[in-house]
Amino acid sequence: MSPIKWFDELRESRGVDWDESTSTWYVTRYDDVYELLRDPRLGAQVETYCPPGLTEEQQNTYWRVTEFIDRWPVFSDPPLHTGMRRLLLPLFTSAAVQQVVAAMTESVVATSSTAAPDRLFSAVVRPALAAGLCRLLDERPDALAELADCAGRILEVGPIETYDPAIGLRTEKALDELTGLVAQRCREPRGVLATALSRALSDGSLDLLDATAVYAQLVSGALEPTASAVVRLLEAVTGPEGVEIDFEADIDGAVDEALRLVTPFHLATRRALKDMILYGHTVRAESRVVLVLVAANRDPRRFADRTRSAPTEPGLAMSRSGAVGTRVWAPR
Repeated sequence: MSPIKWFDELRESRGVDWDESTSTWYVTRYDDVYELLRDPRLGAQVETYCPPGLTEEQQNTYWRVTEFIDRWPVFSDPPLHTGMRRLLLPLFTSAAVQQVVAAMTESVVATSSTAAPDRLFSAVVRPALAAGLCRLLDERPDALAELADCAGRILEVGPIETYDPAIGLRTEKALDELTGLVAQRCREPRGVLATALSRALSDGSLDLLDATAVYAQLVSGALEPTASAVVRLLEAVTGPEGVEIDFEADIDGAVDEALRLVTPFHLATRRALKDMILYGHTVRAESRVVLVLVAANRDPRRFADRTRSAPTEPGLAMSRSGAVGTRVWAPR
């Protein structure tokens, strides 16, 4: 059975369920997930376990990489999360977004007329996203590619159940490379993000690994997940699903529908900060609570035809600026 089908069945049978094998509570219905995304009783920082059978050196590598990923804005709690959010907000002002849109538009105009239909993803969508990110971060295309390559290799570490020590060594090397690249940018800042991070390093509000985590999340999340959302939306509009969206009149609705259809990040993992009652179940402090975004976005209680018709509610997604919610920062 596919994971999505299993989550669908869980949503329709129970909605909230304890799984003994993973020691996790799973929440799958839209209204419940929506409320819990903003619930102050849940934290984003979850306990990490080391895979068994590793040598001391392999354990050190595992902890270095996983603890670095735990610093990413989307996985952090206040006060670290709050400080990172404050630093990132100037990147998303109206003027900054307009510049990004202009860069992406220029890229699409330059590439779309000659691209073959079977190469739209690689020849049009991805270059446009890279162009927008270059403008956002004030990076040259080759420099952005280097940052994205490092961030992508770090994510190869994978889940604990499939951890491979050989891959762990490669991800640790990528982490060292990315840290060096970010340190260079903070020494000689150019652009809004590098300048803000350089100041944060100087005043001690962030350290170099925090700054590196910000870069890692931005460059990894703004490319592949976003490209997948764009392509999936195009498939839904032009294919047999027949999703009807007026892009000119309702661009926000188009973005929400793309996030709902794709749900690039299927799960939002949380930790109970205190004992709590969750829909009749007692959830003990430190318990893991997984909010299943992909199941919530297919909930027939909110989406009458969850794969064909445009929704009346925005889809739930992890925003790439580092929060979980409906394309906005979730309050902490």
